[in-house]
Amino acid sequence: MTTNEALYPIREVSSLTGVNSITLRAWERRYGLIEPVRTDGGHRLYTLEHIDTIKAAVKMTKEGIPISQVKARISQIKLNKNDEVITGDYDYQSRLMDALETLDLESVNQELDQVFMNIGDTWLFKLLFEVNQSVSVNSNPAIFTFWESEVLPRLYTRLRFALRYMALHACKKIWVQADYSNSSQVGLLIAVNVLAKNGYYPIINHKLGTQNQSLFECMQQTQCHALAVVDEKQLFDETRWASWTDSHPSLEFHYFTEHAEELAIAKKIQVTAYSI
Repeated sequence: MTTNEALYPIREVSSLTGVNSITLRAWERRYGLIEPVRTDGGHRLYTLEHIDTIKAAVKMTKEGIPISQVKARISQIKLNKNDEVITGDYDYQSRLMDALETLDLESVNQELDQVFMNIGDTWLFKLLFEVNQSVSVNSNPAIFTFWESEVLPRLYTRLRFALRYMALHACKKIWVQADYSNSSQVGLLIAVNVLAKNGYYPIINHKLGTQNQSLFECMQQTQCHALAVVDEKQLFDETRWASWTDSHPSLEFHYFTEHAEELAIAKKIQVTAYSI
């Protein structure tokens, strides 16, 4: 146990948050909401950040959000607040697009190196998705193939580092798939990286999304407790996914699409929605 932060025993945390110790342990074990510091004797100790997270979880559950979805929502809020980048006059997106349109391998690699080194994950993924959208509508298919060949290895590497130290016994496996034939591998890998950053271990289906019954069977076989769908074109099928969440209320459901807030998906079904 090595930390310079103030630490609080579980009894005091229960008093501060109003959540009893049994529930705190359950939130840790079942949902990975927090990972307390352990003493050499195995006793749990909590930081002020842990306490803030627990208080936020209490507030969200009172608002009707299932505890199974709280960790992802808190993580997204933290990313939106804290993961900022100062780019100055350097226009990463335009310079990357210029290099791609001329199929300049050296410049593309230089720009991608700059992007991955200098930009925090939230803005990185937004930039990559916007470039991906621009390139996908380009009339020259060679440019899109060129783009995927350079960015996908970097996204897989980022994913590998995110999973490297994940405690497999404690994390949740999540089945991730694209929902429509016009979805791209880049969009899928961006969503997978976001989920891994939020503590999920992804099982990635690169084929077009299967129908509900066979999808459920696949999730059972791979022991996935959550499903994530990537929809790059805002083609949300409310009927299908309302039926899914009604039929499988114990399984978490995550949905990635453009401008998710405009679709107000979370008001229609039980889902954690992400804008990409």
